[in-house]
Order: sequence, then C-alpha cells, then structure tokens
Amino acid sequence: MRTILLPLLASLPLFAAEPPVLTLVAPESGATVPLLTDGQKAYLDMPRAERVAAFADPDFRKIMRSNGYYPAPVRLAWECTMPGGVRPVFTVEVRRLPDGTPVFRADTTAGSIDVDNLEIAREYEWTVHANALGHASAGGRFRTEDRAPRLLRVPGVPNVRDLGGRIGLGGRRVRQGLVIRTAGLNDNAYDTFYTREEVLERADDPEALLEREKALHADIEAFRALQAEPERLHLLAAPLSPNWTAFRVAEDAFAADGDAALRALADVPAEFLGAPAEAVTLDEAGCFRFPEEAKLAAKGPAVFLQALDFAEDGWISLGCGADWWWDLRVNGEVVFDRTGDKGNNRNPIASSNHVFPVPVRKGRNVFAAVVRTGSASWSWCCQGAPAEPVATLLANKIRNDERRLSMLFLRTKGREKGASRISDANRSLFLDTFGIRTDIDLRSDGECYGMEGSPLGPAVHWEHVSSACYRAMGDAWGREQFAKVFRVFLDPASYPIDFHCIAGQDRTGAVAFIVNALLCVDEEELYLDWESTGFCNKD
Repeated sequence: MRTILLPLLASLPLFAAEPPVLTLVAPESGATVPLLTDGQKAYLDMPRAERVAAFADPDFRKIMRSNGYYPAPVRLAWECTMPGGVRPVFTVEVRRLPDGTPVFRADTTAGSIDVDNLEIAREYEWTVHANALGHASAGGRFRTEDRAPRLLRVPGVPNVRDLGGRIGLGGRRVRQGLVIRTAGLNDNAYDTFYTREEVLERADDPEALLEREKALHADIEAFRALQAEPERLHLLAAPLSPNWTAFRVAEDAFAADGDAALRALADVPAEFLGAPAEAVTLDEAGCFRFPEEAKLAAKGPAVFLQALDFAEDGWISLGCGADWWWDLRVNGEVVFDRTGDKGNNRNPIASSNHVFPVPVRKGRNVFAAVVRTGSASWSWCCQGAPAEPVATLLANKIRNDERRLSMLFLRTKGREKGASRISDANRSLFLDTFGIRTDIDLRSDGECYGMEGSPLGPAVHWEHVSSACYRAMGDAWGREQFAKVFRVFLDPASYPIDFHCIAGQDRTGAVAFIVNALLCVDEEELYLDWESTGFCNKD
C-alpha cells in the first residue's frame, strides 16, 4: 500500500517539490545609493554666492520646496517565480553593518519596498524571504552615499534631519542618531478673538473705532478709483534726508500718550515722552541700526522723526523696512502699518522691503516711524523710492489698508494649546527608531502655552528653554538661555536628543550652527545645514 500511495502523494500540488526562485534586482550588490534627490543635490552643489542669491529669490524658493524636505527613499526590488503562480508574502529585513543592528523589517506582497531614514556613508545588508508552499531567500549589500545632510522622513513633522553625519574634529564623522533637529512637535498655541460686535460692546470709545473703520473703507475705495486713473496720483519729489532724530521711548510712556503726542507734533522736538533726542544718520542703503547694547530691557519703541517742507499738496513714493514691527505716520496719522504678528515680514531688512505712496500737505510735514525692536536692536530703513510703477504703489497701499482693516477689531479673547503633530506611527519613529530621550523646546512661553510635557509622552524629558537666535544669542538673556541648552547637551543621560523651535529654522538653526562649529565641521557645511531648511521654508 505504501509503495502505491507515495507516488500519488508526490503528484499532488500540495506536495510539489519544486522550490520558488527569488532574485534580487536592485540595488546591485555593492552599489552606492543616494539619500538625497537630484533637485536637493543640485541646490547644495551651487557655490555659496549663488545659493545665497537663490535662497533670497521667492521663485527659486518655490523650486526648492518642490524638491521636498524628505530624503530620497532607497528602493529594494526583487523578482520571484513561484510554482503554480502562487503569490507569496515577502519579509524584507535590513541590517546595519558591521554590527548587524536591525533597522528595518516589513512584510509585503509587492516586488519592491522603499526604505527611509538610513544613515549616510553606511554599509547595509538586506534579505528577502519568500513565504509560500516552500521557502526562498536572497540577500545583498549596498552602501549609502556619503552626502549630508541626513534628511529624515517623519510624516506629520516637517524639516527633520540628523545633526550628525558630517566630518568634524580630526577627520572623524559626527555620530549619527544622537541629535535630531526638527520643526515643532506640536503647533504653536493660538489666540482666540472676540467678534466685531463683542469688541464694540467692550470698547471705551466704540464710535472712534467705527470712524476709523469708515475712514479705512473710504481710503480703500479712493485708491481703487485711482487704479482706474493712476495719472491722478500727483507724485512729488521725496527730498528725504539721511539724517533723522531718534527717541528711545519707555514702553509705559508710549502706551499712555504716544499716539496723542505724535498727532500734536508740529516739528521735531528736543525731547519726546521723556526720551532725549539722538541724531542718527542712515547709510548709503538708507538704513540705521542702534548698537545691540542699546536695546532696552523694557522693549519700548524707538521713534524716528524727520520734518520736511513741501510747496504743494501731493504724494511721495517711499521705500521702508525695519526690524521688526513698525508703522509710519505723517502728521500723526498712520499711512503704512507693519505691526501685528507678521511684522516687517521681509529679510534682509532694507528700504526696498515695502514701497508705497505717502500723502503730504503744503508746508511742514512731520514723518514719524515707530519701530519696535526685533531680534537684536532697533533698525530703520527709509529712502525715496525709485521710479516704481504707480500701479504697484497703489496695489501695495490697498493691500496694507485692507490688512489694517482686518486688524481693527482684532482683540484677543483667550489662548488655546497647539494641536499635537504626533501620531501613533510617528511617535514610534521618535521613540523606537530614533530612541529620543530628551525634547529641547526652544519656543517662547506663549508659543508653548498649556504644555506640561513633550508631545512624545512621559517617557521623554521635556526641556523648555525659551531661546533667542542670531545676534540676540549674544546679549545677556540670549547667552543665559543658550547656556541652558548646552547644559542639556553636556549631560550624557540626555541622548538621543530632539531639539526644535516651531519651524526648525532660526532658533533651531542658530543652535545647530554653533554645535557643529564646536565639533569642527567645515564652515561651508554649517551654511549648507542651515540652508537645507529652504526645502520646506514657506517665507
């Protein structure tokens, strides 16, 4: 009986003896694979002067963003022939060499899979196992390109990359996987606002608000009418002097009497709201900055004044910019306003940042720029604008008046905690793949309102250090905050570390620049690391 059944069983498909055939397709064994896209590398390969010019070009920045801030995935591909046309499940594993540490494992029914977040300049071994009616395996090796930065893919969190990977002190590579820089792990806290009706109900002088609203609507309509007949805009020469008189005013004094005092000025005084006059001269580019040590702890405004005489009523064209929140007033009335959350919203600060028409009257006119200091100290840039098309002047003025109108009834009602950007999937990346133990949050108290710990959960220590960037890192407060950050870096128990602000650009970039500089990374690489933020930067 046994001799009869064995040939019969062997002929059944269930017991087919023919094994599957599995062949690796890509990458070829020993190949070097890129972790950056061609577009990313094309930008990073530019000479620095070309990169700087391109980075400042809004149109080129769109091209940079189109390249994306994710790394180029490593695609592993294979072919498999199975008896009877059975479709197997493939198990793919990737191990880092020489230690054999597993870095990736997944099951798929496809013939390829993408692998992200590999280290640069590393050798890897990969295997594919086919599991069905038999078993087949194949393995190979590849090396990742020696090309920083090590961009990381973390869905939901922008601008993620490893601070390591570059060559530092003594030709040694900065260790990867110890320090990750990112954008914020949650959104900034945000303000909630009263409705227009609620603002009017609570206002001390609701009629004044309604009059300002009416005046702004009238201005907008008047300028729209001028757009149809631009020749009616009577433009005069702008005989601005580079010499201005500045007053560094205390915050409480300006808050109490600033608006009324500016409306009352008929000329430039020797003292304004208790602040003495200081003669300042704008440079050839039309800019002046107070020394950083002149910055007031109270952060009151600097008021720049100049008086000009005109033979007739008309308009002049001005170009202005400041660091960072400012408005320009003529004879006490605001003609252009860059206060609010966006401030100057142009970088670098220059007299060409905002070009607009300014009304002047026959006789003496008092120009007043009210500037609130930005990252370091007060700066003011202003020049008579070159022959700017009238259509551009009018459009800029209308846009700014519409902005002022939208802010007229903007009153903060409360504040809400920012939504988390951490999901179960990307939390696993931070905790299990990257092994993050410390979250250094460089944002302000206001941005972090309502937070009591890291969005990654209680297993991660949240170190909140409200921080400055660039020049402001050098003043007393900035140095103190920077020292707090470095105390975290100097504690071996902190690692691996994730550090960030909200965009992962300015405050984060300043810290990253200094950290890698201390590790003796080449200066050009320091710039390249900062500029890599352009792959996700919106402004």
